[in-house]
Amino acid sequence: MSIAMSQRQLFLELIRGRETTIVPFFPDVSDWYKVRRLPLDRANEVPTGSFIPDDAPFHGNNFGMPQEFTAWTYLDFYRNFDWGLPVHIYDWCDFTYRGCEHVRQKQGGRIVQQFKTPLGAIQRIDGIAADGSLCPVKYFIGDERDWKVLSYVLEHTTPAPNHQRIREILGGIGELGVADVVIWRSPFGKILMEYAGLETAVYQLVDDPGAIENLLKVQTQLDLEVIRLAAESPAEIVILSDHADEQLINPAWYEKYCLPFYQQASEILHAKRKIFSTHLDGNFKGLFKLVGQCGFDLLDGCTPAPMTNYEVEELAEALTGNMRAYCGVPSIFFVHDTYPGEIVSFAERIIKALDGKIILNIGDILPASGDIYKVIELGKWIEQANRDKLEHGGGKTFPSTDRGRSDEGARA
Repeated sequence: MSIAMSQRQLFLELIRGRETTIVPFFPDVSDWYKVRRLPLDRANEVPTGSFIPDDAPFHGNNFGMPQEFTAWTYLDFYRNFDWGLPVHIYDWCDFTYRGCEHVRQKQGGRIVQQFKTPLGAIQRIDGIAADGSLCPVKYFIGDERDWKVLSYVLEHTTPAPNHQRIREILGGIGELGVADVVIWRSPFGKILMEYAGLETAVYQLVDDPGAIENLLKVQTQLDLEVIRLAAESPAEIVILSDHADEQLINPAWYEKYCLPFYQQASEILHAKRKIFSTHLDGNFKGLFKLVGQCGFDLLDGCTPAPMTNYEVEELAEALTGNMRAYCGVPSIFFVHDTYPGEIVSFAERIIKALDGKIILNIGDILPASGDIYKVIELGKWIEQANRDKLEHGGGKTFPSTDRGRSDEGARA
């Protein structure tokens, strides 16, 4: 193993289970970057973690970009600091609708989606928050009729992969990092978090579970078709994300409604030698035993306490077989007045606990208000620690560092 390997190669070596003492560093700074290039009410136009090419038209804008980086593109941060680039490909699959009309438009501070069908219309409204993120104001399902309308929409939906789009992004990334194609949520996750909302779904499960079960059948059929398309795509990694949090999807629901679908997806994807990933950025300690049964190769977005309900050592015990994890120093360390020594100390703890199974990042992303200089300093420490390991050889433990409360090298 040589430190001269590309970030993409380092990532794949780790995922494939080969022995390595090198720790890849793959921070996602897309949210931090985009709010310094776009006004806040347009920041949602660039989804978190998406590919931002060098020819994006907004690279010349300045909404608070530090002086030394004003001429840098997004990819320049990864080139110049030699970080690994993580990318989500959201728009790899197009959907067409037969016998119904889909309209999505921005109306003031809201984004409105509507499906018009022979059975009636359903509408979802997302508000644009002050930081540019989206939050649901109204879900598609509000009454009994809406379940049937949504089922009609799903039955008349046809997915079509855009392989050229995937190839363009993979080509743009090159050896800087890796990209996954996004499946969004499982069928049950979609109902709970996108179609009905938690409250409506809970009442429906009690009052008339048949409506949910019928919609689940239709959604599962469609989603498995999308999974098969992803399995045939040029991408090496497929991510299926419920953003599972036991406070939203409790262990009983997870086992009954999510686990069987994950296992089906795993069989399809592994048959085509794809890396199967899932995004877990919440409180999922209660799901540890179930996650190990899903067939995932990679847990993405893992963020330990104090931001969630598990310690990093507990996460390490939950990883089964050749499972690997993106695990990050909690992002609150990068927005609060935290000393660099504390950040490095936490990074050391993660690396020690997840010995040989870790892709280090910022858990889960660097917030828009985060301190880029603390990311830079952490990256420098990782680079030096990796070099020290190669030079001194032997063992898997990183060399100890000064854990004092010094803010040398950091900036406000």
